[in-house]
Amino acid sequence: MKYLSPASRAAYAALLSFFSASGLCSGLLVAVGAGKAPAEQPRHAFDVATIKPTSRTNPPPPSVDISPDRFQATGMTLKELIKVAWNLNYAANDQVAGGPPWVSSTRFDLDAKEDAALSAEIASLSRQQQGDQVRQMLRDLITQRFHLQLHHETRQLAVYDLVVAKSGPKLLPAADPATVKDTDKLGKPTRWIRIAGVGDLEGYSADISTLVTVLSMQPEVGGRLVLDKTGLTGNYDFTLKWTPDIFLSANERAANAGPSLFTALQEELGLHLESAKAPVDQIVIDSVTPPAAN
Repeated sequence: MKYLSPASRAAYAALLSFFSASGLCSGLLVAVGAGKAPAEQPRHAFDVATIKPTSRTNPPPPSVDISPDRFQATGMTLKELIKVAWNLNYAANDQVAGGPPWVSSTRFDLDAKEDAALSAEIASLSRQQQGDQVRQMLRDLITQRFHLQLHHETRQLAVYDLVVAKSGPKLLPAADPATVKDTDKLGKPTRWIRIAGVGDLEGYSADISTLVTVLSMQPEVGGRLVLDKTGLTGNYDFTLKWTPDIFLSANERAANAGPSLFTALQEELGLHLESAKAPVDQIVIDSVTPPAAN
């Protein structure tokens, strides 16, 4: 599986949930449960690993590539690697703080390989356990190679609260999976949100926690976390279509070329994003050094 360009929404979602039970199927599927705190796993380590600065001559787009016995990241900053390793929302700007300027500007290529025995052991685990295990190994690797010291703090950060609009929710209760005859949905996870394109989401038996995860990835929210304040506890089928701001000129915006994300949420799903502040767990870098040449 290969995920390209974290500058795009699809890559944000992929980097957030690349260890989940979802996959790529004519669009990105974000499985329910992505982003939850990892369970503790036995401590293992990659057999061999290299970390080096990304070439400045025709640098490739940032990417993460996962194969059965290998983890590769190309063109990623240390802050981006921390978000992946600690299972944070990749698009949230403020969940990693501190450190010198280079941790958010200098890009690195990381190539880590497991030995055959460890690869077989990880393959025998569930998908969730596989993700937890590889993230633990990635945390240990970057902690060692970057001499990384950090701590957690709870800080008041700007967020968006997702609430039910005054008109009430417009989400449809999820259909019984046993009755689904849509061949496009066969073989997919039982519950998922599909990023069918830019400004195009399709939810199938999805819960609100997954929706707020995907909304946090959208450029329109400006790197803020989105928090569920709806009180909705069911699973829902829905579509959400909007015109991303980045595709509109000033004249097009003035001509109402299509609903914004905020408007589409209210009109199509009966939900509303409210600007707020909330206590958020933040990783703070205390000390760090560039990795030695290897």
